[in-house]
Amino acid sequence: MAATGRQQGRRRREAPDVRRDQILDAAETVLLSKGLQATTVADVAEAAGIAKGTVYLHFESKTELLAGLRARHVERFSESLADCLTGPGRSKPMGRVERFIDEFFHYSITHRDLHHLLFHEAGFSEDDAFAEVKLLLRNLIEMGMESGDFANGDAEIVTDFLISGIHGSLVTALHTQGGSGASYINGAKLMSRRILAPAATS
Repeated sequence: MAATGRQQGRRRREAPDVRRDQILDAAETVLLSKGLQATTVADVAEAAGIAKGTVYLHFESKTELLAGLRARHVERFSESLADCLTGPGRSKPMGRVERFIDEFFHYSITHRDLHHLLFHEAGFSEDDAFAEVKLLLRNLIEMGMESGDFANGDAEIVTDFLISGIHGSLVTALHTQGGSGASYINGAKLMSRRILAPAATS
C-alpha cells in the first residue's frame, strides 16, 4: 500500500533526528573502541554506514559531534532519573529519594567510560550536567517538606548538599577497584535519611 502524503511528510520530518541518533550511536561506539584522539569523522561515517559528507550535514566538526554526544548523554541521564521518580512503587518521598540514588549510581556506573571520555578526556564542563537532575530532586524534597515526610528547611540548600554528597560518593566508588558501589549506595541512602528525617516529636 502506498504511503499517504501525511505519512511521507512524517518520515521526512523524523529522518534528520533518526539520522542524527544513528551518527551519535556510531560515534559513541567508535570513540569507546578507538579512543578520542584516534577517532576521525571518517571512522564514524564508516561505522554508521553513511558517507562522511552526511555526517557533516548534521555536525560541522568532530568537536560539534562530541558536543552532541555530551548533550544526549546528559539528557538521557536526566530522563532516567525522571523515569525512576515517576514510575510505580515506593511512592513515599523517602522511598523515591532512595530510588533516585539507586538510578544515579546505576546509570553513572553503566556509562562510566563514556562519561570519562566526554568530561575528562574531551574536557567538557560538568557545570550544567546536573541542572535538570537538581530540579527533579528539589521538587521531590519540596513535596516531602510540605507533606511532613522531610524536615523543614531550605529545599535549594538541602538539594545542593545531597547532590554533592551523592556525587562525591559516586566518584569515590568509581575509583575503587573491583567495587560494585553497593556500600557507597547504602551510605548515601543512610546519610540522606538522616538529613531529611523530620525532628522526632515527644
